[in-house]
Amino acid sequence: MTLSFRTQWPNDGQLFLESLKGIAEDDKRVLSLPFILSVLSALTLLARTLARYTPKSNPQVHEIDSNALAGGLDRREGMISRNGGVVAFLFMVTRIVACVALVGLSAVPIFLAYPLESPQGEQDHLSSGHIDASVFLANIYALLLASIAVLNSQWRVSLLRHNIAILLLEFAVLAYRDLWPFATYDKQPLDRSEGWTLWVKIALLFLTAVLIPVCIPNVYIPVDPKNPAKEVHPEQTASWLSFHSYNYLTPMIVAASKVPHLPASQLPPVADYDRAKRLSDHARSYLDPAELRSGRQGIMSGLIRQFGFEFFKGVIIAMTLYSITQFAAPLAINRLLTALQTDTKDTTAVRPWFWIIIMLLAPILGSMAYQFFIISMTHGLANAESILTQLVFDQSLKIRIKAETSGDPSDVETPGSAGEETGSSGSASQQVKAKSPRNARNTSSFIGRLNNLVTIDMNNITGARNLVSVLWLSPLQLIGCSIFLYVLLGWSSFVGLGLMIILLPVPGYMTTVLQGIQEERMKKTDNRTQAVSETMGVLRMIKMFGWERKTQERIDQRREEELVVVWRYMILELIIGMITFIIPIITMLATYATATIIMKIELTSATVFSSIVLFDTIRAELHGLSSGTLTEYVKARVSVGRMNSFFRDTELLDAFEDAESGGPTPLSGDVIGFRNACFAWSREAVGGESTPSSQFRLTVPGDLQFLKGKVSLIVGPTGAGKTSLIMALLGEMHFTPTHPDSGFNLPRAGGVALSVQESWVLNETIRDNILFHSPYDEARYKKVLNQCALEQDLELFEAGDLTEVGERGLTLSGGQKARLTLARAIYSKAEIILLDDVLAALDVHTAVWVVNKCLMGDLVQGRTVLLVTHNIALASPIASFIVSVSPEGVATSRGNDIAAALTSEPTLKREFEQDEAAIEMDREVIDAPTAAAPKKANGKLILAEEIKAGRVGWKANKLLFKSLGGNHPLFFFTVWIGVTFFEYIARSFNTWFLGYWSSQYSKYPTSEVPVVKYLWMYTGLTFIVVAAFLLRDTWFIRGRIRASKTLHKMLLESILGTTLRWLDETPVSRIITRMTMDIGSVDGSLMQTVANVQRLFLALIVSLVSAVLFVPLFTLPALCISAVGVWLATMFHKAQMSVKRESSNAKAPMLAQFGAAMAGLVSLRAYGAQDAYREELRKRIDHYVRVSRMRWDLNRWMNFRMHSLGAIFTALLATYLTYTSNVSAANIGFSLNAAVRFCTALLWSVRSLNYFQVEANSLERISAYIEIDQEPKPTENGKPPAAWPTSGEIRAENLTARYSKTGPAVLHNLSFSIGAGERIGVVGRTGSGKSSLTLALLRCILTDGSVYFDGLLTSEINLDALRSNITIIPQMPELLSGTLRYNLDPFNEYDDATLNSALKSSGLYASMGDAGETDRLGLDSNIATGGLNVSVGQRQIIALARAIVRSSKLLILDEATSAIDHDTDNIIQNTLRRELGSDVTVLTVAHRLQTIIDADRIMVLDAGQIVEFASPAELLLRPKSAFKALVDESGEKDRLYEIAKGRAKP
Repeated sequence: MTLSFRTQWPNDGQLFLESLKGIAEDDKRVLSLPFILSVLSALTLLARTLARYTPKSNPQVHEIDSNALAGGLDRREGMISRNGGVVAFLFMVTRIVACVALVGLSAVPIFLAYPLESPQGEQDHLSSGHIDASVFLANIYALLLASIAVLNSQWRVSLLRHNIAILLLEFAVLAYRDLWPFATYDKQPLDRSEGWTLWVKIALLFLTAVLIPVCIPNVYIPVDPKNPAKEVHPEQTASWLSFHSYNYLTPMIVAASKVPHLPASQLPPVADYDRAKRLSDHARSYLDPAELRSGRQGIMSGLIRQFGFEFFKGVIIAMTLYSITQFAAPLAINRLLTALQTDTKDTTAVRPWFWIIIMLLAPILGSMAYQFFIISMTHGLANAESILTQLVFDQSLKIRIKAETSGDPSDVETPGSAGEETGSSGSASQQVKAKSPRNARNTSSFIGRLNNLVTIDMNNITGARNLVSVLWLSPLQLIGCSIFLYVLLGWSSFVGLGLMIILLPVPGYMTTVLQGIQEERMKKTDNRTQAVSETMGVLRMIKMFGWERKTQERIDQRREEELVVVWRYMILELIIGMITFIIPIITMLATYATATIIMKIELTSATVFSSIVLFDTIRAELHGLSSGTLTEYVKARVSVGRMNSFFRDTELLDAFEDAESGGPTPLSGDVIGFRNACFAWSREAVGGESTPSSQFRLTVPGDLQFLKGKVSLIVGPTGAGKTSLIMALLGEMHFTPTHPDSGFNLPRAGGVALSVQESWVLNETIRDNILFHSPYDEARYKKVLNQCALEQDLELFEAGDLTEVGERGLTLSGGQKARLTLARAIYSKAEIILLDDVLAALDVHTAVWVVNKCLMGDLVQGRTVLLVTHNIALASPIASFIVSVSPEGVATSRGNDIAAALTSEPTLKREFEQDEAAIEMDREVIDAPTAAAPKKANGKLILAEEIKAGRVGWKANKLLFKSLGGNHPLFFFTVWIGVTFFEYIARSFNTWFLGYWSSQYSKYPTSEVPVVKYLWMYTGLTFIVVAAFLLRDTWFIRGRIRASKTLHKMLLESILGTTLRWLDETPVSRIITRMTMDIGSVDGSLMQTVANVQRLFLALIVSLVSAVLFVPLFTLPALCISAVGVWLATMFHKAQMSVKRESSNAKAPMLAQFGAAMAGLVSLRAYGAQDAYREELRKRIDHYVRVSRMRWDLNRWMNFRMHSLGAIFTALLATYLTYTSNVSAANIGFSLNAAVRFCTALLWSVRSLNYFQVEANSLERISAYIEIDQEPKPTENGKPPAAWPTSGEIRAENLTARYSKTGPAVLHNLSFSIGAGERIGVVGRTGSGKSSLTLALLRCILTDGSVYFDGLLTSEINLDALRSNITIIPQMPELLSGTLRYNLDPFNEYDDATLNSALKSSGLYASMGDAGETDRLGLDSNIATGGLNVSVGQRQIIALARAIVRSSKLLILDEATSAIDHDTDNIIQNTLRRELGSDVTVLTVAHRLQTIIDADRIMVLDAGQIVEFASPAELLLRPKSAFKALVDESGEKDRLYEIAKGRAKP
């Protein structure tokens, strides 16, 4: 029969059999192929042996190789252990036994042979004998290989591979000769004369060449033979079949199905080749940070080089096999329908059951290949995520701490830390105006960008894993479909394919437009993330000021801007998807029209339904390319660009920059100091790109060398640059030489310890904060506690030093945090200690204690101490060297002459005169600690993140449905589901119509079939499907945008409205994760998954009904298959939900590690603790990889089983239709086509449901945060009168307060009355309740009793109204990223005149001394996040100015001037007396007695109770007054008495 290229395939196997007839049919020479392979094998092994054991070889190499191949097992171990355990050893013994049997069976023909009588017969016998002997020798050689493999573990892998290859070839030869004929009509087994021995031989070959190789467990081979894993991941020892069917995961899945939640500890361990350290070490040769920074190398090129082999295995090999198996369905359908349409034997030489087996096995093998591709990609990308996370972290540890500001892009600097450490104390106005052209377009804060890089951008990069397959699989699929269509429809297929090629550039062009929108979208997301991150960082301040509503409006506005771009992105994505959906339809219509109208081809059922599957494949490839892969590519490309930009553009410290960029010149020897040095916070500022007045510069003329082993003081007025001098010595500032011998040096060999002014504490226990990675020495530890005056503080905590301090030390006062960081520095063994104004936050008693006991103690003796301080009189007696810094930023050595330093700076002289009496202060123990009481509590503050068990709850689903549907959810879902259901019914009807059309050719002559009519009808039906598709997605996009807006608003409102206690217990990283990652999931993957679940389940129903429509008896088997699928899916979902929840919670600790490192970056570098933090990050990455990789592995487990169930269903249906039913060929084709669609829908519906459950975890986490504890919401009844408050009168009756409902009371029945305009000073020891009182007045904590403010009961007033009329200035004020104007008036409520007046009144200009107008802070000066580019003292002044602007009737100062010099403090106090109205009440909490000595009354608190409340003069007259004791012990006794008496005079 000639080959036809028009309507059907040629007779199956005919041409192939003819081409092989001379070799295979009745010719036993093919049986000698195993022998030939054996000879080649022997030669190969001999060559390897000679190469390995040549005399030039290194014997140590042999030993290492041996250990590696043997899995690191000791040679002295037994044979069973060396071969992988009992099970593997039994398999190997079975292989040997089977090989022995094969040798015996192959020897039988030789011994039973007899000579033939004729010469020709003798010649044939001789040839046959030779062939039998070759088979016998091949089997002996295979036996030898199997035996040696058991004895020699070094060669085991190679020997077994050769053994399997020989036996597999022998099996293939016999299968072709003796098994294939059973699948044909006209063939017989060629070796049937051997009788039963033939079938035994085939069975043994199948056992040894197929079953044992795929079932034998692997032997564990460690990556590092010297350090094998203590616990092995099961995939490392799984057999080939177990690995590719993922059966090694079944025990874990079964275990998960029996418990509500499977913890991470019960998941398989991290494989040793996935550990972060190993990956980081291995990546160094592929991803060099220097190459990344120079731009000579990109992220993607390095990853491709590193994981190229994984990509090759997963893409080239697996995808090729998968592509081949994809054509099994159309081929089998074509052959079956061809057999059913005509007489079987005349049209096909292969029996139908063979094609049914192909329909069963091909999808299973294809699934194995596809799952292997996915597992290879996810494995490589999980490793890539681990590597990139470590690279980003390493790069972050090298950045220069600079101020990132928002506002005009031209004023944006290179990102710096958004943490808590101050980066400078220099003249802020000089810093904030610097421009950085290299980063001029970066408008996001560094911490926001960093969070996005390791969350959103990392997800985008790993989400593009399918892009790799596009480069290989899609071309293979399209080429294969084109060839197949040509065979079926002739050259008409080229018409459709030509149209497809012409139209493909359209979606390609639109994809480039989509990329631009994605870039804009990421910028908007960055802006929102910045606003959210900053808001979360200052949330306590926002709540205390009553700014929740205004803050929400500001963030909601940024969210609106983001969603506008998201809407454009989704619409364009829909248009691209619609175009790629239409292109295959146009291709199919053009092909059918050409074939029927021009070529007059009969569209038989075999042709139609085979081609439909092919066109569906083309449609799926193009639609997947547009809707998924290209979208992922666009996102990944943008994110890779952002990642490359981060490595290339972020400014690093001089020590990490290229040599040609200039670096510090160390001074000779171990000198500590400077020589003719100039420093700035920006590289450009000293490179000629900015004027000297536009940025702060620290100058050190001449030599300045600190004395080793002594205490040196660094003094100067507020904002002069004292902290900058410390930062410059640490190398944190950019160094510029001003002279050929310029340089600076800080020897680090003996260690450096740093205590920053704005204390950096870890979210750990007090003990862990002090130890800071140092070994615990009990004697030294207790001595540190005593000398740093921490013993009394520990008595206040139930858990003592095991108390968690919370994020940013929320459970500690400012003084406690300062002493904690001091204790860390003193406890360390560092030879050099840098202390940045640690005395500023301490009261008189504690400061004296620290100076006398600590700085003069034995733990400091012989160590070099550099102390920045305002308390000159207190610290100067211990100083051997003094450095003064002028307001212009010039550091000058004053030797040990305190008088010279004071003379140079009049401000310092006045401070010294005020504190001079402190030198003669009593040196005895003050407030000696009491005996330690036993501790019972565990000290936990931060609650462990809750992990829900089971499926996603109804509350979360209800929240989703309500947010999607808005005010009319029933209408929304009715329309959405109805349109989708109609679309899939229309699709199914289209397929049936094509079958109906094809059936007309069997009823009528070709000329009588109305082709044009049917073509137009099919075209009309097709465009109905397209219209439904467009309406469905447009309708859902509206719901998606509505849901994104609603959920973000609800989440933000809930967080802004929560209690301070909840904020204390919840790390900011968790909140930011909800507002970034989880909201990002809602914007993208979650909603897409919801759409997929709805679409696929409706498609599943329609496909199932269509498949059994003509064979209703098959409904029961279909339901049984579905039931098995549901059972598997149930087990799978329970395991996957546990893993997803653990994975979500495993991400937050990684982000927290980033946040902690960035917050204390200067301290980390000073202590040299980078390696410890890297190691901790690796542990957290390993934990994350442990659970995240399991997510992908579980998907593979489920996908393989769904593919297998689908293949079984299709094969059973095909068997039933072929052998038992009387259905027409057209309807059989329709049913089989529907069955194929059902299989696909079954797989993807289960996967999508799982994805929904997984992604809905984000929804669940959002829902949980929407339901957190809330403060009372505003009500109409709670609105105070419009004129309220008219005065600052405060009255409290039995005021009791506690921080939580179950916690102890911190204030006990306080009753007091404060008149309007009174100035009240609040004093008391640490823990007496001073700060608690201020929080109680603001209702920030739980209170009982009554508080009246201007006559109104505060408990009946709306919180926003109450707090917006009270202003509090905390000890560590929080500033926002933006201009100074924005910080004073964030909501544009005041004019510039008011703001400038407040700045002047606050003492800001006075604190800046003689600085010129260009150097002053102005309203347009930029302030960094957290105020990092201004000193702590200047932050307090700005906060005071903000308070003056608010004009509240009640002003609370909580240690608000602790970091300000005495002169500025005096200016501020005078300003408060002069500028504030007579009806403004001021409550001042202070440890400086001069700050509150002129108050109208003094409130002394102790243990939450008022012990004294009277005027200072009255209290000083009381002999046993606690306040009098404080004054008498101070160094300013006489002056304080004088001031008090002056205030007492009428």
